[in-house]
Amino acid sequence: APVAGIAVLFALPLVAGTGEKSWRRRPGAVIALVMILLVTGTLTWLGTFAPWSPVMDAWSALPTPAAYLEHRSPLEIQGALLVQEKQCRNCHALGGEGGLRGPALDDVATRLTDDQLVRQVLQGGGQMPAYGKNLRPAEVEALVAFLGTLHPEGQPAARHVSAPAVD
Repeated sequence: APVAGIAVLFALPLVAGTGEKSWRRRPGAVIALVMILLVTGTLTWLGTFAPWSPVMDAWSALPTPAAYLEHRSPLEIQGALLVQEKQCRNCHALGGEGGLRGPALDDVATRLTDDQLVRQVLQGGGQMPAYGKNLRPAEVEALVAFLGTLHPEGQPAARHVSAPAVD
């Protein structure tokens, strides 16, 4: 009811042809009405488009290279399989193969801590969509366990700034 009342008040100058309520005497009301209608119409139109979704129907995932499966714990292997199953490599490269839309995963553990990886996977950011509703907590744990192993040999994984330095 309040919205309808406000709409009537904004439209009043268009209905009243003469006097103080005339649209010629209230150009601000006319401009405000046009702007409100324009913004509402534009936002309604934009709301009809769904953002890019990480749910991919076509199976186009490259298999995780065998080198990334060797000497891994069962949890890390499960994470490597999730990289394939969730088709992460459609956007991310691993071992020089894969998508170019996102950053390569070969050294992701040097750039992001485990906590940052969890946040990135669950909430997304930049062009990466959020996978929070597409992954169970156990899957997130496995995925982060695998991603946490992806750093060049001899280069340490990223650490939280509050963590003590390791010599």
